[in-house]
Amino acid sequence: TLFRSTARFLVKSYMQVRSGKAVVGMVSYLNDLSRQRIQPQSVAARPVVVDINDLASLVEAYKRRAAWLVEAAANSVQAELNRRRDKEDAWNLSSVELVRASEAHCHYVVVKLFTDKLSEVTDVAIHSVLSSLCLLYALHGINRNTGDFLQVGLLTAPQLAQVQHRIKDLLASLRPNAVALVDAFDYSDAQLGSVLGRYDGNVYENMFEWAKKSPLNKTQVHDSFYKYLKPLQAKL
Repeated sequence: TLFRSTARFLVKSYMQVRSGKAVVGMVSYLNDLSRQRIQPQSVAARPVVVDINDLASLVEAYKRRAAWLVEAAANSVQAELNRRRDKEDAWNLSSVELVRASEAHCHYVVVKLFTDKLSEVTDVAIHSVLSSLCLLYALHGINRNTGDFLQVGLLTAPQLAQVQHRIKDLLASLRPNAVALVDAFDYSDAQLGSVLGRYDGNVYENMFEWAKKSPLNKTQVHDSFYKYLKPLQAKL
């Protein structure tokens, strides 16, 4: 799978760093592992390093989470190899850790690129909406993966409660622009083939009218019943 292929590249990059060679590009954060050694800490000892309303701080949190999970995946593979397993078995037995590392890396890349691209938006109103959307995406990812951020020591339990409240606030502020944000992808109605995305909110009324126009509903009972099902029932 793509996750496994990405994980192989990540572990290879990690091993390169371990051998003293620097890596570049989107995996350059692995170069900081030696001086940023992350150890699970007791709840009381965890430093609060993340401002949940600051995108730069959230990018750093995602980066450290990705680095920690890549290292954990590489250590898992090495541990299996140390048990005298062949390479393929070692990778298969470490699949869970490898996929988690790959997901964390991809998540970090999306949050980082989204945040970086905001600086190119010059329209103040659009920048405000997209910044809120970016923040929502980042906080939603944290809310779905709270265990990782807690275990790495980047967030505290009270902060996670704040994340949930902040998500609700962001959803409320983005709701008036939801249709415009979806329309920005410029998919035509013909491509979507759905009546759900309606600004007037009359979803069910229009869905009913749409269903009545379907060829499947031209007759009370579809022809396929008489052609296939009725002969089969007669044989029972």
